[in-house]
Amino acid sequence: MRPHLTFLLSLMLTAAPAAAKPAPTVCIGPTAAKGHLIYLHGLTSPDQDTKEEVENHKVLEQLAQELSLRVALPRGSLCPTGKLCWPAKDPEEVLKTFEALRAKARTCWSGNPDYNLVGFSNGGYFGLKLYKVHSDPKLKRIIASGSAGTWDSKSEKPNPHSSFAIMIGQQDITLKKASQLAATLRKVSPGFRFETFPGGHRLDGRTLRLLLEPRKP
Repeated sequence: MRPHLTFLLSLMLTAAPAAAKPAPTVCIGPTAAKGHLIYLHGLTSPDQDTKEEVENHKVLEQLAQELSLRVALPRGSLCPTGKLCWPAKDPEEVLKTFEALRAKARTCWSGNPDYNLVGFSNGGYFGLKLYKVHSDPKLKRIIASGSAGTWDSKSEKPNPHSSFAIMIGQQDITLKKASQLAATLRKVSPGFRFETFPGGHRLDGRTLRLLLEPRKP
């Protein structure tokens, strides 16, 4: 190899940035908690969370203490938009993403306990897709916040392992679509719940508490 080409190649290799390491899964709440929860964020930057996510984390920290929850906050994958998201283009990818995030969540607790999953915005859209296809008997409840989605009553069936719920702000731009989805799910999904709260696109602590606690007869 010519000397000047060798020099250029060496310069390029030296200047090439190192591959970014996956962000570690954050765990909040007591280690000896009574309940376990996985939280899936909305679209967010790899380097800095959105203001909504910062506020959502505060809500989760408070509920973790009040309800004795161990909460796992895995990070999504870098998507073409440059944001972190939860890949879900088809059922196979949904399950692959689920396996990856579940493995991350297990770093927050030992054993194989029952757990719930809360998805916000993009995480909520993923939650609905996951509800349609997963077969994990340990996943008891999926709660989608600030999101909607579609349901084909002719081809899709309610999950026998999990219940499903939607919570959304009364000023959220997705409210109409979420309400339409809820009208369908009320007819086909046993135990389905739909709750609205004042405000816009955010995770509401009072409503989340209501959906996480056992439903009174």
